[in-house]
Amino acid sequence: MAEPKWLKDMNKDEYLKEDFDAKGKSKYTVEGIDKNDPDWLDKAAKKVHAAEGDDYVKLDSGLLTVNQINWMLRNTIGEMTFVDNNNQFLWYNRPTDPNHKMLAKRTPEQVGDTMKTIHPDVRDVIPNAKKVVHALRTKQDGHDDVYMPVPNGNLKKLILHYYKRVEDDEGNYAGIYEWVQDLYPLVKYFCETTGQKLVVDDDATTGATYRRNSDPDAVSGASTKKAQVKEEKKTEEKPDTSTGASQH
Repeated sequence: MAEPKWLKDMNKDEYLKEDFDAKGKSKYTVEGIDKNDPDWLDKAAKKVHAAEGDDYVKLDSGLLTVNQINWMLRNTIGEMTFVDNNNQFLWYNRPTDPNHKMLAKRTPEQVGDTMKTIHPDVRDVIPNAKKVVHALRTKQDGHDDVYMPVPNGNLKKLILHYYKRVEDDEGNYAGIYEWVQDLYPLVKYFCETTGQKLVVDDDATTGATYRRNSDPDAVSGASTKKAQVKEEKKTEEKPDTSTGASQH
């Protein structure tokens, strides 16, 4: 994912200290149950006598049943997850369609797992996840959220991972809320209804990494395509036999 500069510059020795085994304890940790137990949700809910089904829940600005909350969250745009301040994965908005392919796949059996368990130990996945968690836990440089676009080779698939620091009523760190969404359908609809166009800005000073790993042709406008054709003709007329096409 494309990290912002302030996140890249973080002290590696500090953020790698994040305890992804969730060995600590938060105010709401349900004790006595293995966090990585695939039946953690049912066992933990039973232990704390959790509300369910048609039980009412009084929220800070509403009164809903558990069913109503579930229905609303399942149908909310984007994929949402919540991890508490002890790095334990506690919730995600499960898709209504069991065949739906999630952008950031989660399963019911993962609920309750530690952050170490739900992240594959390949490449820099865990170190990068620790970086984001530590940044939001400590409000690195005053930041309380992180935007991470995902270069995927197609500018018609604008996947964004958004991480938001969650605080309690006193402003203390309570966990992280993650929202994942392909923004392209929203951008496409906005452009169609307002008569605007999504094009690559060749003069932009930001987003170079994203553009380098994506396909500008996917959403480039007429002016961009015209410039591309012009460049191709130029290459045909004056082939570069000494330095290669990359020097044009």
